[in-house]
Amino acid sequence: MPASALRHLPELPPPPPGKRGWPWHVGAVSIPDADRDWPAITVITPSFQQGRFVEATLRSVLLQGYPNLQYVVVDGGSTDGSVDVIRRYAPWLASWTSERDDGQADAIDKGLRRADGAIVGWVNSDDRLLPGALFSIARAASRHPDAVAWAGRCRSVTPQGSLVYLQVPRGLTRDELADWGHAGQISQPACFFSRAAAERVGFLDPDLHYALDVDLWLKLAAVGRFVACDEILAEETLHPDAKTRAQRGRSLAELHRVQIRNGYEQLAFRRLAEELQEYETLKRGTLAERVKQQLSYAAQPILDRLRKGRARR
Repeated sequence: MPASALRHLPELPPPPPGKRGWPWHVGAVSIPDADRDWPAITVITPSFQQGRFVEATLRSVLLQGYPNLQYVVVDGGSTDGSVDVIRRYAPWLASWTSERDDGQADAIDKGLRRADGAIVGWVNSDDRLLPGALFSIARAASRHPDAVAWAGRCRSVTPQGSLVYLQVPRGLTRDELADWGHAGQISQPACFFSRAAAERVGFLDPDLHYALDVDLWLKLAAVGRFVACDEILAEETLHPDAKTRAQRGRSLAELHRVQIRNGYEQLAFRRLAEELQEYETLKRGTLAERVKQQLSYAAQPILDRLRKGRARR
């Protein structure tokens, strides 16, 4: 299997002026247990018009120093300079293409069909892996070989890198994951899964554009279990152009479609009714009341975890 493992930073092109810290200026990569037979991992990066982010993504994967890595980049025919960036890193990629596709799910599926790794995952071109992420996933898979997926923690950051919040995987049963954002949630760039299990359930649905990951998690959870990792494995960039934020209504509509198709029709209609009621409340309320409602909704998962923590004491 083509490997993309690196040991020292100078092997990569120099970073742009002014870039500091991970994944720009770092020292030699230390491989723990160098004699260990590390499992093959395939990382896929789907990309389209993300020229301002994609180089950091590429470096964050390549500088893992993971000795059994296959890195596949699938670009959708970008015209914003992304291809020039990808081409500079081509010597360290297992493969890359830039051609028109039918969206993110289609691009990821193209990468999955080329995957040789027993463990696979995708890192979007505006997200990044953190140091040691692939080693952490490999250890988790070794400890829990019966699992179909291993999910770690993820930093949600601004485009400038400031931490907004830390996402912790929760509610990893199928029923909890179906109640997405309420009972269960996983941060996609921090979740890796069994390629054999993904082949069994049919990979991603190319007709989905927003809840494609949730649909895959539900299909995988139907054939095996998810395991949580304590380590922070990745960071995702929160920016206005991110489609699940820019097109929130369509994202929620597709989520409910995914819930229904996976056997959670009553849940989908209940959540939809709640969202419509919240919309009417916000529409009638003052600006201050709207802000309060939104903050309350965003903080609810955190409050729930705090209550559970107090109850355990």
